[in-house]
Amino acid sequence: MSSVTIVDYGLANIRSVVNALSCFPVEVRMATDGEGLRRAERVVLPGVGSFDAGMRALRERGHVEALEEAVLGRGVPFLGLCLGMQFLFEGSDEGTEPGLRWIPGRVRRFPASPGVKVPHMGWSEVAAVRPGRLLARLAPPLDFYFVHSYCVPAAGEALANASTTCEHGLVFVASIEADNVCATQFHPEKSQLAGMKLLETFLALP
Repeated sequence: MSSVTIVDYGLANIRSVVNALSCFPVEVRMATDGEGLRRAERVVLPGVGSFDAGMRALRERGHVEALEEAVLGRGVPFLGLCLGMQFLFEGSDEGTEPGLRWIPGRVRRFPASPGVKVPHMGWSEVAAVRPGRLLARLAPPLDFYFVHSYCVPAAGEALANASTTCEHGLVFVASIEADNVCATQFHPEKSQLAGMKLLETFLALP
């Protein structure tokens, strides 16, 4: 049986991710430190909460070096979720800690705008901007569940890696795909059938 390893850095509520992945014929493993990622076949990095606290926890537990070795070195399929996607960028307006810097771009807070609520919470439609493997088995309209106050604007180098975008006061990156690195700003584990199909597709990636 193949396996998927969830990065546990002690801050994110990962139970819903564990429950969703447990619906598939795959062994779900937990990595509470970098050593737990050494033999990972697939990696999921969930995230809820503060960018700075999350990045510090990833570094303190040795996850950063282990993720680089597994994902960038060995080419292991990777899926970042919500804050787990934001970690991939250079940094965030939410704090001062550097991100993983795997993807060019910076995370910004949603600008104050009449009629636009922050956080962006609930179901929103995403639009495909280039072909991607994660959503290849889904037909539009594509609706997913979001909960976030910060986003990556769909512009410049960040847009070059986007597979879908969404609009909430501005157009932002909803998902990215760059070789074996995939990530979503939305929560597939909370997005019912569409989200489960996306997770199933990720688990089938070579």
